[in-house]
Amino acid sequence: MNYIRKNLIWIIPATCVLVSIIISVIYLLSATVDTLEDKTYIYIYPNTEKSKVVKTIESQNIILNSFAFKTFSIVFGYDEVHSGRYEVTKGMSVGKLVFMLAKGRQTPLKLVLGKSRTKEDFAEKMSQELAFKKEDLLIAMNDDKFLKSYGVDSNTVISLFIPNTYEIYWDISIKDFFKRMYKEQEKFWKKREAKLKATGYNKLQVLTIASIIEEETNQNSEKPRIAGVYINRLQKGMPLQADPTIKFALGDFTIKRITGDMLGVDSPYNTYRNLGFPPGPICIPSISSIDAVLNYEKHDFIFFCAKEDFSGFHNFTSDVKEHYANARRYQAALDSIDILE
Repeated sequence: MNYIRKNLIWIIPATCVLVSIIISVIYLLSATVDTLEDKTYIYIYPNTEKSKVVKTIESQNIILNSFAFKTFSIVFGYDEVHSGRYEVTKGMSVGKLVFMLAKGRQTPLKLVLGKSRTKEDFAEKMSQELAFKKEDLLIAMNDDKFLKSYGVDSNTVISLFIPNTYEIYWDISIKDFFKRMYKEQEKFWKKREAKLKATGYNKLQVLTIASIIEEETNQNSEKPRIAGVYINRLQKGMPLQADPTIKFALGDFTIKRITGDMLGVDSPYNTYRNLGFPPGPICIPSISSIDAVLNYEKHDFIFFCAKEDFSGFHNFTSDVKEHYANARRYQAALDSIDILE
């Protein structure tokens, strides 16, 4: 009896401690993340302090057990904060979440890079998808010294970006973003090297024509023919006379009708007043527009005008009188629906 009493003195406390440990372990292992959606994402910005990580997570409508989070942070040695975009599923364990954050195992996103007309437009779109700020990206896009290593300058920087869908990390730095885009455009042009050489133009010139075509039509079937018109004009020493460049020069993309007074705008992008190519692309053209230039249709047309039925297609001709007749019909159609500019 004395033996039992003596042992009970430490058996009972030990048992209580063991039970407490078991309950704590079960509690911690059962701690889960609560989200409003079945799948959501945690965004940890660069230079976020460790003490603010939990508040940052909770501010994104993600509820978690802070005690469990702190405990697992100790278990997994979560000392260094890794910025990034982390995928969280409803009911995910807090342990798994902390492990992801501690190891920096973020989830890449699919960045859809499409049409942008200006550097400001592009920077705004990228800042909505990636961690860096619009202002910081614009600084880089206007820094000729920085851009030199990528083969572009502040006038032609838009030519660096090929429209496509890219798997990329949300917290990529601006410098690494440019490196990635440069690598992607090199791959793009490598596949088209022979066709590019056959045109007799360089990449920037092809992209510039493609950007004008992109603004001229949504009809992919017509793009090679329109490309042929512009190349014919260049080869004949004619000005490109591309209406989209006037809109770009004026900085007004809502214009529906180019009028005579607009053609006098003083700008290197005014292709009615200046021969040859404008300084660079007037937008990021689609791949279909780029390929249309590389596979341009060989013909004798030097004029084209939108059809008066507003179908989005054009009338093509090599005869100036016929072109004027086509233009008059189109202008009359615009008058009929009160489109003045």
